[in-house]
Amino acid sequence: MPTLSPARTPLPRAAAPATETTTGRPARSRRSCTTLSAARRCRACHPLADRGANRTGPNLWGVFDRQVGTLDAYENFSDALKAADFVWTPDTLNAWLADPRGFLEGNEMAIPEAVPENERAPIISFLMIETGAVDWPVPENAFADAQADKSKPPAERFPSFWNHLMTNTSRYRWERGEEELKFDAYFNTDGSIDTSIDGMNGFWHITDKDFFCYALKGMPVDPGNMVECFPIAAMAIPRFAEELWTSRPYDDVSLHGGIVPGRPQQGG
Repeated sequence: MPTLSPARTPLPRAAAPATETTTGRPARSRRSCTTLSAARRCRACHPLADRGANRTGPNLWGVFDRQVGTLDAYENFSDALKAADFVWTPDTLNAWLADPRGFLEGNEMAIPEAVPENERAPIISFLMIETGAVDWPVPENAFADAQADKSKPPAERFPSFWNHLMTNTSRYRWERGEEELKFDAYFNTDGSIDTSIDGMNGFWHITDKDFFCYALKGMPVDPGNMVECFPIAAMAIPRFAEELWTSRPYDDVSLHGGIVPGRPQQGG
């Protein structure tokens, strides 16, 4: 990817849409700049607006040209980020999105998976505009307004997430030392969870902060249950793979998860 510069200059009238690489100018294409993948991935943990309150992650307003691991009023940077000696630029962000686990040893920032090359330029373009790195008005985001209307059911607020999770199979691999458990989970629209293991089931709900929380019980491994929560925005991009993310429901457990197409037929 070529060297990039987030120079704060007006965009030309005919800026080209973002492609697999980006230049010093973010894409002006509305489709690229308001791409749902960008908005959902970043806003899941980070506010983007000027003077926005920190969340799980720090506010990204002004992140370009900011020394990594530094932001007033945010105290949860990992030791690795505090010790790192670089500033956030489009190039460093591109490198992190391409390999979030290997980018910096000891780094605790987490996204479910590496971002494909053809999606990184739109995300970087989106961030450059949303966080004040370029002089171009932020486009309207009608989808964000729809998400904010909590009078609507989840199927309308988060259609991609809902359809993906409720019609396909969530595949898991539990690892603790030499112990391994593989199972499939089926999230149902009535709030219940069935699994491929007899006697193992659970339930789910969505919090007022739009976190999807679920609990499983009857697991044939100690302690026999688990609870996890994640921001819906982080999982709103439909993907199929045996393993898309890794979480730690317990300190000594690695839980690998993915989504595979379809579900087994029920009934006779």
